[in-house]
Amino acid sequence: MRGRILRAAMAAALVVLAAACSSQEQLATPAIPTFPGPGAAAPTSAPPSRSTLVPTDCNQILSKDELPNLLGLPLGTVDVRALRDVPAPSVGRLERVTCTYTSTGGPGAAPAGAQVLKLLTSGYNSPEAALAQVAVNNQVLQGEGVTGVATPIGAAQGTFFSDPDGPILVVAYRQVTVSLTLTRGGNMSADQQRSLLVDLAQRVLPVLVPAGS
Repeated sequence: MRGRILRAAMAAALVVLAAACSSQEQLATPAIPTFPGPGAAAPTSAPPSRSTLVPTDCNQILSKDELPNLLGLPLGTVDVRALRDVPAPSVGRLERVTCTYTSTGGPGAAPAGAQVLKLLTSGYNSPEAALAQVAVNNQVLQGEGVTGVATPIGAAQGTFFSDPDGPILVVAYRQVTVSLTLTRGGNMSADQQRSLLVDLAQRVLPVLVPAGS
């Protein structure tokens, strides 16, 4: 009799334990941000306000702490340097910031000082001026024998160039343009390089042009 009672109690305990385990939330993989198209909902958290069209802090545009994980590098092996250029009224450019991300070296990382990504962001006085300058830049690349592939990102217009010196993605949206040059392509195919650069652009564009702006 006592054995039956003990077995019944153990069975009940197992049922309670299984129910508790099943009620626990599953660990969710963080969603990859996507660049919103027309009519998309505003993000839940807005980027810090700024007085410039383009952020002057490269870590605000694309954090050096986040980049190693995106490029498959050891954490803490990337540094960044910002260069703020002068306006170019002749082409309607108001601002330009170049972010050069370099390796700090170490096991599994690129040699110290090697460039891993170059990110160039520009702000213009009109969407037309931004598109016109992108068209000029694209023509220069194509004139060098590099074939461009149309790569739209949401409502943004993009072109991918599989350049032997480093794949390039050039994007224009509203009054801003973005050029990303990957200098650590490794053994990735052109499609893989293109996907990686698109992912990086999807992270940068919402910072440059917040939804609702």
